[in-house]
Amino acid sequence: MDLQTLRWFLSLCETENMRDTAAIEGVNQSTLSRSLARLEADLGVELFHRHGRRLAVNRFGALFRDHAGRAVGDLEAARRRIDALANPDTGLIRLGFLHSVGRWLVPEVLRDYRNVTPGIRFELHQGFARELFTWLHHGDIDAALVTPPPEGTDARWHRLREQQLCIALAADHRLAGTPGLALGDVRDEPFIAFARTTDLRRVIDGLCREAGFEPVIAFESEEIATVRGLIGAGLGVGILPRPAVLEHDDPVYRPLGPAQQRPIGLAWHPRAVPTAATARFVEHLSGDGRVRADPPV
Repeated sequence: MDLQTLRWFLSLCETENMRDTAAIEGVNQSTLSRSLARLEADLGVELFHRHGRRLAVNRFGALFRDHAGRAVGDLEAARRRIDALANPDTGLIRLGFLHSVGRWLVPEVLRDYRNVTPGIRFELHQGFARELFTWLHHGDIDAALVTPPPEGTDARWHRLREQQLCIALAADHRLAGTPGLALGDVRDEPFIAFARTTDLRRVIDGLCREAGFEPVIAFESEEIATVRGLIGAGLGVGILPRPAVLEHDDPVYRPLGPAQQRPIGLAWHPRAVPTAATARFVEHLSGDGRVRADPPV
């Protein structure tokens, strides 16, 4: 049995007349009669008493009518909820983002997009780069604010911003005011580092190797706020992306020389068929008109 069959059955329960239901539903009587016969055969009972052209709901029909009504109601409610989620004006976008962009880029993107699409909703997921690309691949999120995809990843990516990588020191550190501070100048300092599982740690380890030293790690953390706090407390130095807006308790940031930039962009899955809400969001940020939404149902 399908949804249309259930709707026709419920209409027959109301009219108790094959001709009237056929007219209401816009279907010929023979099609309606065959549909009812298949439904009764499927259930193994008759659902109506037949009195010439008139139908009367029997006890089996009354029982099935109650369940069919709830089923149709639930399915129609589900369709309305799906339509609301997918609607480009009021839908839901599952957006992933890196820990390091949570304080600046995420609020900026959400604010700007809500200005043009006020009814849109976002479900936010914070993670590391490897997690965000895995979630994209499996369809657990719709898009992500993340660094460029690694080799072999099937995600598409569009550059949005760049973060300047800096040597970070406590405000009262003896080198905080040194002009032209180089990474080699802090080689003997204890380092506050990101955990090895993070994308930034791999970048920072490579920069230290290029500068000719292996840092002595005093503390490790996966959370950028923790790394920032430990550096600000004078427990070591580190390399951090300079935030767009400085907080009162931030460490001092000295740009790396030569300059090192960390690109941040929007990633999405090229083979997934997005909802209309996601397609419009990706096109708005990336200018990619090739993103296609689900066809209307």
